Amino acid sequence: MKNRKIHVPSFFIMSFYFMYNNSVTNNSRKLLIRLERLIIPYLGWPIIIYILNNGMFHIIFKNIELYSIGNLINQLLWGNIFIIQFWFQWDLIMITLMFSIFIFIFKNNYLFYLQLLVFFAYFLQYSGYNMKLYKALSSEKKECLGRIAEVFPFTVTGFYLGSINIFCLLNTHKIKTLIFSTLIFCFIENYSVFSIIEGVSYFGIDKNIKAISVIFIFSLFPSDKITSKKIKIFLRHISNYTGGIFFLHYTIYIYLKNFCNLIKNGSFFGCIFIYLICYLLCLIGTKISGKSRFRYLFG
Repeated sequence: MKNRKIHVPSFFIMSFYFMYNNSVTNNSRKLLIRLERLIIPYLGWPIIIYILNNGMFHIIFKNIELYSIGNLINQLLWGNIFIIQFWFQWDLIMITLMFSIFIFIFKNNYLFYLQLLVFFAYFLQYSGYNMKLYKALSSEKKECLGRIAEVFPFTVTGFYLGSINIFCLLNTHKIKTLIFSTLIFCFIENYSVFSIIEGVSYFGIDKNIKAISVIFIFSLFPSDKITSKKIKIFLRHISNYTGGIFFLHYTIYIYLKNFCNLIKNGSFFGCIFIYLICYLLCLIGTKISGKSRFRYLFG
């Protein structure tokens, strides 16, 4: 699917949109909470999976690969050895720290300097320097370090959209937003406006533009028309476990793919099955962890 790679840009944009709207810019306590929510699962799950994999799971699941201490250390350092999707978490943590430094140093002008860095990030991509840099890196460093320049523009985009309260503005121009966003998406999709470049996976300004267009279109969903309290509670409830499901889904796939054809064949229903298992584990985990910081492992 050609457009499947706009999901990551969309997540980065929305993550930093909410970071701005949660007043992290002038609240060190909220910034610390954000970092805790990112760092605890990033460090916690590799240690948990390492212990389970080399212990109980090694008995239950035959022929699984044992992880060495070196594997664990590299996973903790670079986020993509045996839980490969944690490169995403690594980049979230590093860019959040970068933002906090810029906010501290530049005070009211931090957004201007972050936007200048966006131009620099695109220069690295389109000049080919980013490609040359990450190609020289070892495989475990390639995913997280190579993608910093690729995903950084998405994060600043989200922050900027938060600073201008974009969704309130869009709500007053719904039809225009829908038409304009759809046309822009189709135009970028069908015409090679931007030069073709090489990168790790999420390179090029076209992905930024398409992700923004998709976000704008979905922002027009009339959520205010949902009057049922039960539906609102249900949607809020399942959204609380999005993070935990993201942390767990690949691990669940690895252990069950040899025992469940539904998962092995990569079917849609296999994905739903993995989602339900992860959801159940997160639900149980939050009940056990209560209000402790361990709840960040599950959402």
